[in-house]
Amino acid sequence: MREKYDKLCRFLSINKIAVFMGIIFLVSLLPVCYLSFVNRASGDDLGYGTYTRIAWMSTHSLLAVAKAIGRTIRQFYYGWQGTWFSIFLFTLQPEVFSDRAYVIVAFIMIFLWTGSTILLFREVLVRKCGFDKESFWLVTVLFLLISIQYIPSTKSSIFWFNGCAHYLIPFAMCQLLFYFLLRYGDSFKTKYFIAVLIIMTLLGGANYQAALFALVISIYSGIAVWITRRNKKVFLLIVPVVTEMIGLIISMKAPGNKVRGGEDFGFSVGRAINTILVSFRQGATDIESYAANKPLVIAGLVLLFLILLEGAVKRKTGTEQKESNIDRKKKKWFAAGIIAGAWCLYCAMQAPTVYAGVEFSSGVYNMNYQCFLLMSVAVLFVLAEFLADYLVYSRNLSSGFLHRTLVIPGFMVCLFIGVLCRGNIKDSTSWKCMEYITSGQAADYKWQMDLQTSLLETDEKDVVLPFINDDQGPLMQMPITDDPESYTSSTTARFYQKNSVIAMPRTEWEERYGKE
Repeated sequence: MREKYDKLCRFLSINKIAVFMGIIFLVSLLPVCYLSFVNRASGDDLGYGTYTRIAWMSTHSLLAVAKAIGRTIRQFYYGWQGTWFSIFLFTLQPEVFSDRAYVIVAFIMIFLWTGSTILLFREVLVRKCGFDKESFWLVTVLFLLISIQYIPSTKSSIFWFNGCAHYLIPFAMCQLLFYFLLRYGDSFKTKYFIAVLIIMTLLGGANYQAALFALVISIYSGIAVWITRRNKKVFLLIVPVVTEMIGLIISMKAPGNKVRGGEDFGFSVGRAINTILVSFRQGATDIESYAANKPLVIAGLVLLFLILLEGAVKRKTGTEQKESNIDRKKKKWFAAGIIAGAWCLYCAMQAPTVYAGVEFSSGVYNMNYQCFLLMSVAVLFVLAEFLADYLVYSRNLSSGFLHRTLVIPGFMVCLFIGVLCRGNIKDSTSWKCMEYITSGQAADYKWQMDLQTSLLETDEKDVVLPFINDDQGPLMQMPITDDPESYTSSTTARFYQKNSVIAMPRTEWEERYGKE
C-alpha cells in the first residue's frame, strides 16, 4: 500500500499538478471567450462615448477624437463625477470605433488581469524569493482560478467596458505598480521610476479604492527599501506620491461630485475617524462572509499555502544553516509588518465607500475581493516561510517528505471539498456563462442586439425598438424604455444621432412593423 502511495506521489509531481490546473484554468475561460462574441455596449457605454463616436464617424481624425475626449471629461467633471482618468477610458469604449468591436472587451480584461498577476507573482516568487518555475506557475494559476471564477460581479470585471475601466483596469494598474516598485527598489533604474510616476499619476483620477491602494503600497515599498537598502534614491518616490495626490485632489474637488453625492459630500475629520474604525470592522465582516459563502475559495487558499510551503522548503533544503540565523528578531518584525500592512491595506479598501455613505456599484465588491486574495497570499507566504524554516532547520525535513505527507493529501482533500461543495460551483463565472449559453439566452440576446443595431443604423430619426430583457446573466444590459427622456433611451439617441429612441413590447412591435 505504501509503495502504491509513493508511486502516486511521484506521479503527481508539482509540475504535473501545475499542468493539470493550467488546463482547468484555460478550459474555464472558454465560456467567457464564447460570450465575448455576444457582448454589446449598453447604457453608460453609450453616454460617455457619444462625443468620441460622433468625432470618429464624421472625421476619422485622432485630433478630433482627442478634442471630444476633453469635452466629455469637462462635461462629466462639472456635471457628475471627478474621476478624470476613468472618464478618459470611458470615452474609448470599442463601439465608438465600430458597432462590432465590443467583442474585444472580455479579451482585453482577461489579458490585463492575468498579465499583471503573472508579472507581480513572478517578481515576488521567482526573482525575489527563488521559487522554482513549477511552484510559481501553480501558485499563479490557482490564484487566478479562484480570483476570476468567484469574482462577485462578472459585469464589472470582464464584460462591461465602463465597469471594467473604472475597477478592473485600475486594479491591474495597481498590480503593475507593485511590480515596478519592486523593480525600482532593486535597481533604482530611471525606467522603473518613470513607470511608477505614470501609473500613480493616472490612478489619481481613477476610482478612490485604486488611488488609495497605490498610495499605501508606494509608502510600504519606500519604507521596506529604506530599511533594507538605506539608499537615498528611495525618497524620489515622494514625487509620484505628490503627483497622485494632485490628481486625486483634482478628482475630489470636482463640482460634479456634489451633484452625484449630494451637497453634504465633502471632508469631515470626525467622519474620517469613524470611517477608519468602521473600515476595520467591515473588513472582518467581509472575511467572515467569504469563509461562509465561498468554501472553494478557502479550499483553494489552503492548497495555495501548501504549495508555497513546499516551494519554500525546496528552496531552503541543502542551504547552509546560517540562512536561518540571519537576525531572527529583525526577520520576525519584518514578517509581522507585512502581515499587519496587508491587513491595513485590505481594510483601507473599505474606506472610500464607508466614508461616502452612498450606494455603490458592484465593482467595489470586486476590488474588495481581489484585495482580500492578495492580502491572503501575502499572509500565507509569510507563514509558509516561517514554517519552512522550522521544518528544514529544526526538523531536517525535505520537500519530498512534505510533498508526500502534506501537499498530495491536501490536494486530495481540496478535490473532495470540491465534490462536497459542488453546489458552490454554480456560483462560479464559468458556470454562470455556461448556463446563460446553454439556456439559449445568449443566442437570443445576440439576435435581439443585432436587430436593435440594424434599426439604429438606418436613416430613420425617430426609432422604435422591441423591448429587451434587462436580465442578461453575466452580461451588462441597460435596456431602452418606452420613455424617450429616460437615461438609456436619450443616451442611445445621442450616441446614434437620432431625434428619439423608444421601445415597445415585442408582440406590439411585430404587429406594427412586421417580423424581421
